[in-house]
Amino acid sequence: MSSNLGNAILRHISIRVPWHDNAWNGSICTAPQLNGACLKLRNIAQNKNETAEAAIAGKSIQDLDPQQWPPCVSERATFMAPFEFIKPAQHPYVKTSTKTHGHFLETPLRHPAYAAPAIPFRWLLTTEIKQHQQTYTIPYDPDREPRLPFKTTWLQDYKNQQATLDAFYKPIHPETSLCFFYAKQVPFIEETSGIRILIGVGRVKHIGPCTEYKYSEQGNGKLRSILWERMVSHSIRPNFEDGFLLPYHAALAKAEQDPSFNPAIIAAYAPNDRIEEFSYTTEHVTHDGAIAALLACAVSLRKSIEHHLPGPWERCLKWIDARLAELWKMRGPCPGLGAVLCALGIDLGTFIAREVAAKLSDNEDPWPLIDRLFNDPQAYLPKDLATQINPLLQKTWQKLTPERKALLQLLSRFEITPEQAKMLWVEQKRKKAGIECTDAELLQNPYLIFEKTIYTVNPVSIWTIDRGVFPEPAICTKHPLPAPSALTSGLDERRIRAFSLSILETAASEGNTLLSQDVIITKIRELPLQPTCEVTSDSMLVAEDFFAGEIESTSFKDGTKAYQLTRLAKMGQVIRQAVIKRIEGRRHEIKTDWANCLNQYLLKVNQQNKSAPDESALDELEQRARLEKAAVLKELAEARFSLLIGQAGTGKTTLLSVLCNHPDIAAGGVLLLAPTGKASVKMTQSTNSKAYTIAQFLNSCDRYDPQTTRYRLSSQPAMDTADTVIVDEASMLTEEMLAALLDALKGVKRLILVGDPRQLPPIGPGRPFVDIVNRLQPDDVETRFPCVAKSYTELTILRRQQGTNRADLQLASWFSGRSITPGEDDVFEIVTKPEAIDFIRFESWESPEEFNDKLIQILVEELNLKGPEDSLNFDIQLGGQEDKGYVYFNTGSSAAVDNWQILSPVRGQVHGVAEINRLIHKKFKAKVIEMAQAKFRKTPKPMGEEQIVYGDKVINSYNHRRYKVYPPQGSEQYIANGELGIVNGQFKRPQSGYPGLPWELEVEFSSQPKFKYKFSDSDFGEESQPSLELAYALTVHKAQGSEFKRVILVLPNPCRLLSRELLYTALTRQRDRVIILHQGDRSDLRKYSSDIFSDTARRLTNLFHKPNLVEVQVPVAPSGGKTQRLESRFLEEYLIHRTSRGEAVRSKSEVIIADQLAAKGIDYTYEKALSMGGVTRFPDFTIEDEESGMTYYWEHCGVLHQPEYQTRWEGKKAWYRRHDILPYQEGGGKNGVLIETHDTPQGGISSQQIAQIIEQVILAGS
Repeated sequence: MSSNLGNAILRHISIRVPWHDNAWNGSICTAPQLNGACLKLRNIAQNKNETAEAAIAGKSIQDLDPQQWPPCVSERATFMAPFEFIKPAQHPYVKTSTKTHGHFLETPLRHPAYAAPAIPFRWLLTTEIKQHQQTYTIPYDPDREPRLPFKTTWLQDYKNQQATLDAFYKPIHPETSLCFFYAKQVPFIEETSGIRILIGVGRVKHIGPCTEYKYSEQGNGKLRSILWERMVSHSIRPNFEDGFLLPYHAALAKAEQDPSFNPAIIAAYAPNDRIEEFSYTTEHVTHDGAIAALLACAVSLRKSIEHHLPGPWERCLKWIDARLAELWKMRGPCPGLGAVLCALGIDLGTFIAREVAAKLSDNEDPWPLIDRLFNDPQAYLPKDLATQINPLLQKTWQKLTPERKALLQLLSRFEITPEQAKMLWVEQKRKKAGIECTDAELLQNPYLIFEKTIYTVNPVSIWTIDRGVFPEPAICTKHPLPAPSALTSGLDERRIRAFSLSILETAASEGNTLLSQDVIITKIRELPLQPTCEVTSDSMLVAEDFFAGEIESTSFKDGTKAYQLTRLAKMGQVIRQAVIKRIEGRRHEIKTDWANCLNQYLLKVNQQNKSAPDESALDELEQRARLEKAAVLKELAEARFSLLIGQAGTGKTTLLSVLCNHPDIAAGGVLLLAPTGKASVKMTQSTNSKAYTIAQFLNSCDRYDPQTTRYRLSSQPAMDTADTVIVDEASMLTEEMLAALLDALKGVKRLILVGDPRQLPPIGPGRPFVDIVNRLQPDDVETRFPCVAKSYTELTILRRQQGTNRADLQLASWFSGRSITPGEDDVFEIVTKPEAIDFIRFESWESPEEFNDKLIQILVEELNLKGPEDSLNFDIQLGGQEDKGYVYFNTGSSAAVDNWQILSPVRGQVHGVAEINRLIHKKFKAKVIEMAQAKFRKTPKPMGEEQIVYGDKVINSYNHRRYKVYPPQGSEQYIANGELGIVNGQFKRPQSGYPGLPWELEVEFSSQPKFKYKFSDSDFGEESQPSLELAYALTVHKAQGSEFKRVILVLPNPCRLLSRELLYTALTRQRDRVIILHQGDRSDLRKYSSDIFSDTARRLTNLFHKPNLVEVQVPVAPSGGKTQRLESRFLEEYLIHRTSRGEAVRSKSEVIIADQLAAKGIDYTYEKALSMGGVTRFPDFTIEDEESGMTYYWEHCGVLHQPEYQTRWEGKKAWYRRHDILPYQEGGGKNGVLIETHDTPQGGISSQQIAQIIEQVILAGS
């Protein structure tokens, strides 16, 4: 066999391992109770006994009885164990299927030192065999499969199993193939969905033989089976001479000492475009996949050196270089040959590619042989393969134009899949995929393959293209790309454009719709490219001429050169044009007494609720609220485009109901839309009218692709819809969503965007709602009442929670981005007063153990449980009903899911959603789980890695159709992402009409009461997103758009995800009460109220303004107990209030005061803490005059248009007076002088008045 044949079939291997806090060295974790990352694997989640593991923490399994070994041993958590051990293996069907598998005995499996039991699960599925047979010879015989009394998709016959396992391991060559270890979750990465974290790399040293199970008896047709585990020994050793582990443990240790260090920056990820090669526990890895993974490891190691993490990383980098050289040689010049032969119409194109490779020498061009092969296949191929090239294919080859053949040869240079090759080669498939590109254009620019497939179902990665264009030098020299595809150097316009586009796409996914030229150049130069792409500002200007059609040249306000994706530029133009034309367009004339309409509506609703108030005795606040709503209704009705702004509780739903029920508006039809499924469901419930997601609406007019979840513009005709279109939760709209929607609308007279711009920015490009709000809001927005201007309306008076005189709402206002009246700063003190208990509660924690105890304690107290073991009353609080000491979840139980909710900003770590859900599950659902595992159980077995059982509170994890629902009549047969529900079935009773044990979870969602959606074990695959997740705790992002009676908000410190918008969103989810479980001092939260912690302001967009960035200094976590250090951030100038000294303040008026003080040479401190009498307050400005010994406290009040604001300010003035800080008009007091200023009724501040105060009070008193 020639070496080239071996290279053609050689593959590498990936092996999944769980996270282990002691480096997988054959010991128990040192802190097993804190290792929640390992629970990502179902076997560990279902079988881990933390109490038992804690008792043997840190001990080697050598010193333990095998009965004490944790379940992670089966999941390869000992792959770095320096010793051999024997682990008994038992067939999984022994206990459940005794008739067919009862004769299987426990079988010892030898685990050598430095080895892992690898299982290629996907290969052992009967549904996957046919696909693998297209690439590998597998003597699988379906007739050998036994007929079992239960359904299974797994191979059962031992001969089929052995044949499949042999075929899998045949391309894995010891000493040559690489072995990649990866994890699905680690404790320092927040979002791990769809990614794999590389743990280490070595070479495969040995592959163990198949082991057959032992039996109590054989023959007589008894089933036989092979252990699926085969031991793969690897070369990684503690000295890292032949392979290495990445220094994640050292990074975590550094982060413990220095909280400002983020260990995630050294994480190495498996290549995104080859995620399937790092899935299914054990899989083949292609040469391209191995190259990409090694390059990611190299970047990680360089960062480890930069951050002084201990280890022989320079030596490991040399090892990577040596392996990369080998990989390039093995890869050869045409790794995609098999794929393109398949695209030509040859079913077994991969097999033919191997036969071709066997006849070639190393690094030889295969295409001359391919040409001869098509002329006479029998002369070059075995008989069974020669028939694959039939006469029609031979004639087709002869008629191919030189250009078509050149395209085939180009495609073969890239390690692509047959599906990708067919999409690019078959013109009809190319067109169907939306790829508007000719063969000549692809030949002219190979990077178009990346650019044109990026929005398809089978995108080709830019790295795949770059490796094909620039293979290692020996291949480049012998097989240079022919004209017109050839690139003469790494610095080429086509390459620069492609990588610029890739960087801009990544930026868009992070929220930015453009980037500066400097940033793009820096990012390209930092990419691990060979050859490097040493782009400069000068060469970028040359490349810019080549950007047409994909990238637009633009700029920041200061003239800084910038670039933007053409598609986003077009979408921005659609939004600008539609909004501006509608604002300036002809207004509607509706002659209506909106105040009377509102009053009549409210009277009707109150009468239906039997709570009609005396209309003649409405309190002052309610009268103001109705005045405000009437003014808002008038503007919404008359404007062609308008905004309706307001936080939960201001009455947006009531107002929209009045608007939509007006005869003139109802007659033209109303379309209700929302950006998410959950929001559309909520909108439907609150308005009693059917609402749709924007995706559902756009799917019918070619503006949304459900396969790629992309929003797009289209040349297809727009849709005639209702006269009035209302979009709720508009703060969640991306520019893509809004542009596609505007592009699709036709004949719409009234478009209304409803939302709260202070909430979290959308997931995706831009912040269009915020940008539109800031364009339309009047200058006196903080003082105007009613707050209505042209196309702009805002509801400011809270009524659902009975006014604004509540500590929880007062706290939320701190993070709203609006100015805070001076009296509002008592919120961190007010919680100690009795009247605050009904609305807000603070509890602090420090250690993970204390957090767990505090959380359970809070649940006990807030849910009125008898103690931490009171699972019965816990279930009753979830909507269950007690009967004779048991709790049953009947129809209607989902009504209680919104009664209470835990929120956290993060998913990982002990204070994250995953661990909190697990903690609650263990504490309050242990008995239910145990009963669900019983032999004669009445409920379905625990499902998924979270072990979801009867009575659990769950959340649906993605939008999807589901037809398994009872009763089917009247059901939506659709569940939206984020819908909450209760598992209230199956529960088997004597009268149940089905045989056997319960097997399906039945879930009643609160949005669809009385309907039960059914879920089975197949909905919880380890390699896919589970349909359901536990929902006792949710991330704040998941909770956006939802409301709960009571919220328990977990706030860790430090937390890199905390922002002003996140806290505001979290603190506006409760209707009745919020409990804040915070790490450290609660006063630390104050800093996040500043503009400098705004995520929205950090986004780069140019929807209505060119970006005008200002640099601010942000305090970050202290380093090793030292003084808190500062970090630079760049924020959008028009979204923040910044003084001439660079400080972020809360209002334009405060900017004026600060700048006038600075102009006069007066030093001041903004919001400096002032503690007196055990109370801490935060004056707007503190001016300490050392020469005179006087201290001035300047409070700017804005306009106190709410009675509660006035009351709190009077209270603060009284506090000042009690501590002898008196107004300057009274000559001041012993402890200081109080200066009080206000905005004018028209808004703004009198600069002349400020100057006079400075001159007459401060400077004159100096």
